[in-house]
Amino acid sequence: MKVRATAVAEGRANAIGTVELECTPHGLAVAYLGVGAFQEDYAPGALTIGTRITVPWSKVEAARVEGDQMYLGIDPELTPHSRMVLTHFTAGDHAHHREVFKQRLVVWIGAGGGAIVVSMIAALTLPRVAPSTGAGAALALGGLAALAIICVGLVADRQLGRSGLEGDAAREAFALELSRSLPSLVRLPHRPAAPERPFTWPSFEGWIPRTTAAVVITLTASLLGAVLTARWLLSPAHESRSPLVASTAEPERPAPVEPKNVAPPPAPLAPPPSAETERPSSPSTTLEGRCSCTRASSLLWTAPIPKLGVLVLERKLVSGPVRKRLELEIAAINNGDRDLREIAMSMTFFEQDPPPSNKRYPVANRAVYFEGPLTPGQAIKWSVEARGSAVEVDRPLHGDIGPAGEGAAPANLIAELLAANHRPVRLHGAMLLGYLGDPRAKEAALKLKEGMRDDEQPYLDRLVRALSEVSTCHLRVTGDGNERTVEACVFNSGREPRDKLALRVRALDGTPNPGEPTEKPPSVVAEATFALGTELPPQAGVTARAKLDVSKASAAPVSFEAFADREDLLP
Repeated sequence: MKVRATAVAEGRANAIGTVELECTPHGLAVAYLGVGAFQEDYAPGALTIGTRITVPWSKVEAARVEGDQMYLGIDPELTPHSRMVLTHFTAGDHAHHREVFKQRLVVWIGAGGGAIVVSMIAALTLPRVAPSTGAGAALALGGLAALAIICVGLVADRQLGRSGLEGDAAREAFALELSRSLPSLVRLPHRPAAPERPFTWPSFEGWIPRTTAAVVITLTASLLGAVLTARWLLSPAHESRSPLVASTAEPERPAPVEPKNVAPPPAPLAPPPSAETERPSSPSTTLEGRCSCTRASSLLWTAPIPKLGVLVLERKLVSGPVRKRLELEIAAINNGDRDLREIAMSMTFFEQDPPPSNKRYPVANRAVYFEGPLTPGQAIKWSVEARGSAVEVDRPLHGDIGPAGEGAAPANLIAELLAANHRPVRLHGAMLLGYLGDPRAKEAALKLKEGMRDDEQPYLDRLVRALSEVSTCHLRVTGDGNERTVEACVFNSGREPRDKLALRVRALDGTPNPGEPTEKPPSVVAEATFALGTELPPQAGVTARAKLDVSKASAAPVSFEAFADREDLLP
């Protein structure tokens, strides 16, 4: 008798996945249909698929039926997956419960669609066949036809998965057959209670501020508080107070009374520039007519945002006695509007030769798995470590969010990421809200900037600039020589006119990685500021064209970014 079972994660188990078991005269036949190594607090390893072994009965070290599950222990010399806690038993040709669910879903979708189509055909055909028939009879005939199709679907649903055993019946049948070869099979009424984890004190390092400014402020406040407390304790209660010396001052004069009900004359607004009358605002800037922005251009979303976002929360390079090891915390976030099931990712770890060589070579592979479902706006985290100094993540392909936010998770679910434990997840949530144009994005970005760490500043600065009332979009850089032509739309989305504006353009030697917000950003190799020389009315924009000199750049430009503000406020 062959049975299939699912090995689940538990502290005493070292395997997780799907197995097939069969009692034979020579021993217990075990086939791994997708089993990975398991250890608590570590991600599952690579899956073993298609491997089959026969375990002599003398090598079966433990077999116990524990309530609704079974524990099976095998001699570790035969296989590394030697301890398994098995549930979800099925026998015969009975399909897996997930496959049965998919089959039933197909049956009911087909039955529902067929019922709608047949009812419409019947309701529309009857009046043509019998013109004297009323609307009520046509609707009744359509309802009866739909009911017949639903009954057929119900019969088909009851027939699915009926061949074979599943659940308690399959487990008990296998246990009965197993007891004939293993008389020592133990039966327990309930599964054993999970062992209590020992209490551990929180790490003191988490309470220490991480930035230099925060450390200085904390130490200064503590020292000042200690000095003032000591002075208050040591000072006598009858300490005389020195009288305050009043300084001479001129008597206050009443402010002039302005006439009431007289409105000040409105300030004239500069007319928007038109394409017919081009006029340069500075020797190096040309304004070329009206434009508008629906979303600011930013290197944080230049590339399409995937529906399954992968974030590197923290990486730590540990130097061992011989080799370096990379400890990695990685998270997957469902940016899309549908549940994601069975998320599996592989990671390749590399070692790199010392400079000036850039050669690197793979040294280890790791895999992580999540059964799901991962609902929209939800995140899951793994901890991985392996030999190496760099890593590449092979993320699953689930599509991208559209330019207008098509396929994105609801904004209210994304906003829940702002309360996540890890700051990179909060940064990602604020960025995604900004991409969708949600007004909560700017408040979230400013709040994150209050407790900003040094390695988060470049990411947050780009995000805050992209959410400013004066934004830039439609950035285009052409040319490949020492002088590049820059064209961008500067748009005022506020309610007040803006003047003395300038456009700042930067050339970078790389592209920021939104998947690792705290990664070292690319360096600025060339930049220039171009004054616009015109006032922008509310909800108006102008196209600016300028020339950017990159002849003195320290490296070849790879990407460009632009942002606008008052000239005296640009960094």
